[in-house]
Amino acid sequence: MTRSDRAFALDVLPIVIVSVAVCGWASDPVRMTVLVVALHLGRLVGWRLLGLGPLGRELAFVAVCTLLGAANDHNTIVHHDVYAYTVPQLWPQISEIPTWMLLTWGLILRFVATLATWERLGATGVPRDDVWLGPRRWSHPALKLGLSLALVWAVRQATWAWYLDPLRSWLPYAVAGLAYVALFRPDRHERRLAALALTLGTAVEVLYIQVGGLHHYELGLVGGVPLWIVLWWPLAVLVWKDLVTQPTARYARLAGTLRMRSSSTSQPESSPP
Repeated sequence: MTRSDRAFALDVLPIVIVSVAVCGWASDPVRMTVLVVALHLGRLVGWRLLGLGPLGRELAFVAVCTLLGAANDHNTIVHHDVYAYTVPQLWPQISEIPTWMLLTWGLILRFVATLATWERLGATGVPRDDVWLGPRRWSHPALKLGLSLALVWAVRQATWAWYLDPLRSWLPYAVAGLAYVALFRPDRHERRLAALALTLGTAVEVLYIQVGGLHHYELGLVGGVPLWIVLWWPLAVLVWKDLVTQPTARYARLAGTLRMRSSSTSQPESSPP
């Protein structure tokens, strides 16, 4: 399924508001927490008013986005000490990550899912399941997802071990990016999406670091952002797109099939002439 301009506006607006707030309020955890909670609630109200889909299913998806983003942040910071937030927190004795930032991950991942399926970028809503293993092409969603997640797992393991190394911190991401291109041969839409992730993702992090003073990386060569993060953005966004679009498209097809069957069985049989 593709997302309309209305859906895109609904999801990009909270990101813009949070980004502006980070520049001025990042050191005020109470104000930031209230703001992010209000943005979540306001977005759900907007979703309902615009009639973009079942509210319960959307609420569940945003909850999944929040849990995934928060879990990844917690694992990266608490368990592996790869980077650190440098702003005050409401409950520092409970978590090293600001509460509002954990909630913001739900808005971020939801926005990325919408961006990946935005019709203006040429999204078709049809998953691309093709995998090239040498000269042979396979079309299997489980194979593509499995290989994509294997690439993500490999680069994350490399990060835990080598994030302080000037070369090995980013080299696995470059190799994984080339492997992604060779295995899946991104189409024009996916290339656009990767370019946006590379540029905008990096630019927003630079803004958060340089203006908001939100967090700190080692080896932050690009405005405080390390090269491995710059390369991580396009890979992560493309894999997230596959994780989102494949189940959604299959659910839509299944729902359509069930509706057709229900419609055909509910019609009375015509009597023979």
